[in-house]
Parts: sequence; C-alpha cells; structure tokens
Amino acid sequence: MNETANVKQEPRISAIWIIPIIALFVGAWMLYQYQANKGATIYITMPQAEGIIAGKTEIKVRSVKIGQIDHIRLSDDKNSVIARAQIDKHYDSLLTDDANIWVVKPRIDETGISGMSTLLSGVYLEFAPGESKLMKEHFILQDEPALIGKDVKGGRFVLQSYNAEVMDVSTSIYYKNYKIGQVETATFDWKNQAMKYGIFINEPYQNLITLNSIFWVNAGVEIDLSADGINVNTGSLSKLLKGGISVGLPEQQAPGDLANDGHAFSLSKSYKHALEERFYDFDYYLIEFEQSIRGLRPGAPVEYRGMRVGTVVEAPANVMIDGVPAHFRTDNTAVPALIKIEYGRIYHNSNQARDFWRGNVEGWIKNGLRASLKPGNLLTGAVYVDFDIYNDADDAELTTVSQYQVFPSVSSGITVLADQVSDVLNKVNNLKIEDSLAQMQSTFTDYQALANEMRDLLNQQDTQNLPGDINRNFAEMTKSMQQFDVTMKQFEKTMASYQQGSQFHHQLQQTLSEFKRLSEELQPLTRGLNEQPNMFIFDKSLPADPTPRKQ
Repeated sequence: MNETANVKQEPRISAIWIIPIIALFVGAWMLYQYQANKGATIYITMPQAEGIIAGKTEIKVRSVKIGQIDHIRLSDDKNSVIARAQIDKHYDSLLTDDANIWVVKPRIDETGISGMSTLLSGVYLEFAPGESKLMKEHFILQDEPALIGKDVKGGRFVLQSYNAEVMDVSTSIYYKNYKIGQVETATFDWKNQAMKYGIFINEPYQNLITLNSIFWVNAGVEIDLSADGINVNTGSLSKLLKGGISVGLPEQQAPGDLANDGHAFSLSKSYKHALEERFYDFDYYLIEFEQSIRGLRPGAPVEYRGMRVGTVVEAPANVMIDGVPAHFRTDNTAVPALIKIEYGRIYHNSNQARDFWRGNVEGWIKNGLRASLKPGNLLTGAVYVDFDIYNDADDAELTTVSQYQVFPSVSSGITVLADQVSDVLNKVNNLKIEDSLAQMQSTFTDYQALANEMRDLLNQQDTQNLPGDINRNFAEMTKSMQQFDVTMKQFEKTMASYQQGSQFHHQLQQTLSEFKRLSEELQPLTRGLNEQPNMFIFDKSLPADPTPRKQ
C-alpha cells in the first residue's frame, strides 16, 4: 500500500541570522559615528620621542585637552621621529599654519619655575594656535616654549650684536630699570658672524622704541670710580644673576619717529659703546701718514679741535692696489689708515650734516685743513686722528685710492720737533760766518784808509788858508772823521772777537757743535717715541726671539 509523502517547503534563511545582521548594522552605525565624531589627524616631527608615549601623551591648549598621541614611528631617513595625533573635531579650527607646539616639562628660568605637575603625570604637548587663515596637518616640535602668546599685544623688533655677550631666550628688556619686554628668539648668523635676537615689547611700551633708541647689555652691577669715591649700583636679583638688555635714548636727545615692527637695532656691550655705535650715516676716508702709526687702533676718535667727528676703522687700512697692500707700495712710503666721518656727531640731523660736510670739505682742504696724529694717552701710548687748519701746509686736494677718497695729512708730534731742530742746525751750519767776517774786515780797512787820507788833507796848509766858512766846514768834517775813526776802531775791536781763533768764535763753534751732537742724540729718542709713545713710563718692548722651526 502506497502512501503519499507530504513535503513542506522550509525558509532558506534561518532566523538566527537576524542577530548578526543587527550586529552588523550596529557596528556600521558605530563606525559611522566614530568617523563622524573623529577630528583631524596631525603629524608632529620631533628630534626624539623622550617622554612621549602613544595612547597616553596628551595635547593641550591652556591646560584643556584637545587631542592625544596615538602612534609613534621613525621617519623614513631615521633622523627624526614622527608622532601621529588625533584632534577632537571641535578643535579642528585651531590647526592654523602659524600655530606652535612644544613639550611641557619641568623648567627653571628667569620667568620662574614651570611644568612641575608633569613630574607625576608625565609630559604633554602644549599647542599655541595662530591667527593664519591657512590650515595644515604637519607640525614641527619647537625646542623652547613660546614665551609670548599670539593674543598678547605689543611690538616685535630685531637686535643684532657683533661684540656683546650672548643673551639667552627670555632675557628681560628694561627701560629705566622697568621691565617692558623680553627676548623671544636667539640665533647665530654665521654668514655675518653676529647674534640675531627677536624681542617683544609689551603694549603700550612699544611706543618708547624710536628710530634713535639705543640698546645695550646691562650686567646688573655698575661700578663708578670718581672723586666722590666708589659707587656700586645693582639692579634686581634676576638682573644681577642673568643680566638683561636696557633700552633708552642718548642724553639730551628728544625721541625720534616711532620704529615699525621688525625694525633692526644694534645691541652694544655697554652704554658707552652704544653711544659710539649709534651713528649709521657716515663716509669712509683714507689718510696716508708719513710717520709711524704705532698706537693708532680701531675705534680711536677722529677729532676736529677737540670735537669728535668720526672713528678710526682700520690701522693700517687693508686696502689693495693692483694686488699689493697699500702700505707696501714701492712708489709711496706712507702708511694708510681708514677712518669714517660720522655725520650724527657733527649735528643731530645727519642729513644736514652730510650735505654741509660734502659741500665744504674741498674748500677747507684748500684753506689748510689737514689730518695729523696726536697723543691721546701717555700710559697706553694710544694716539688719535686730529683735524686742524695749517696755514703753512702745502697745497693738496682730495684724491682717490682704490674706492676711497684720500684725505691729506701732515706729520706731527716729536717727529716735527726733531725735524725743526735739525733744519735750524743745518741752516746755522750753512751760514758762511768766516767769509762774511773777512769781507767786513776788508771793508772796514778801506774805510780806515779813507779816514787817514781825509785827516791828512785837512791838516795841509792850503786847506787851512781856505775862507772861514769852508774852514769851519772842514773843521767839522775833521771832528766827524775823528768820531768816525773812534767808532771804526771800536767796531774793529768788536769784529776781532768774531774772527777765527777768538774766544767768542770758539764759543760759537762749541755751541754749534753741541747743538749738532744734541740733534744726533735726539734721533734714537725720536725713533723710539714714534715706535712706542709710552716708553717714558714702560720699558721699551723688544721683539720676541725667533722660534726655530722643526726640521
């Protein structure tokens, strides 16, 4: 007996699959929510990852967390570290092109102690947003924290230093001992061999910075030696420990025009040097001296009758003429020195002073304006350049050597004195005294013979018989001749003392010999003083013994 099977069609998808499908939708929704809520991803390049931990190190702005480091790896060239960080989407607008980022860790500097909380929690990255409209995702970690926030108002300027001591970042800037700003950046310009500082002056004190402001290093301790005794002035403790930079105006000068942001100033090592280095408007001149320039050093003053008008730049001047130094020419024995005429020293308005100098210097030279060397300090042997009018100077004019104008000069000092003494003695030696005395003796002999003949004529009988008036005239002539005879005898006696072999002649010859000997003895002294002006106080310096070379 056959029975018919009842076949029932069952659904191919089991209800059990509803659970994975729901899980898939939930996962997709969570992924969407994660991607939708995830902020921007940034990459930070740093020299090393000391203290940075993936999944733990946070990124903060004003102590508020805005992101976290989630991955750290070496760069492709293995010379740096690249850290990846996730930023909360609410802070994507902070990732501007001029933003800064640095590591916050314990620091002790002039501004105080900071970052001590990281001793327990670990370091974190501080993020300083900028003001740019451009956005970026790659940043470079700064070595030092940004001292001045972007929202702090004030002015930024540049200081350049060639000889002052090196100042640290965060060094304070003072105006009349009141802090008005600080150093933001410090870099060394190897091309110009100078330190370059970026400084920030807080508002409203940037209005104190004018075009004629001067900056100098303040060591914190100032010692003044005067007739009243020793005066020691000290500033604040931070100023004493770390020093600082002072800014001000030269005495008796009114503030100039306000300096714009980014204006560059010179930083000097002291207030005295700042006063000397503030003159930027000048012209170079070359002076050729026909004497030793020992004691003339760079920085020595150039004066006109006691008023400083410039500064010595090089002595001797490093000027090349046809590939040969200017002080080793075969056709000229003069030693050149390079100076600069600083127009701000002549008049506070340097433009007017420059036009006045350039328009009149050639006329002054025609009237005898010359440069010479004058002793400045007998203890150190220093000399300086002095301008003055010499009415008996030879005619001269401005000439050009290399790219510099050459200012005419005259010799001075002990060299001139020795030359004058030698010239006088040469003139005395050139006088032909003996020939002049012999000629005068011959003349007086002729006059004596004439007087004798006139006496004989007057004593003749025929002359006595002449009329009374004529006779009286002859009598007066006789009396005059007698007086003349007496005078001639006295003069003959006087002239006899000048003749060779006489005592006076011997004394005169002896005096001239002593003058000549004195002149010869003065020559080594003259050379010594020209080479070392302070030889009267210190022993004459001798050249060092030569050192044998190794074979």
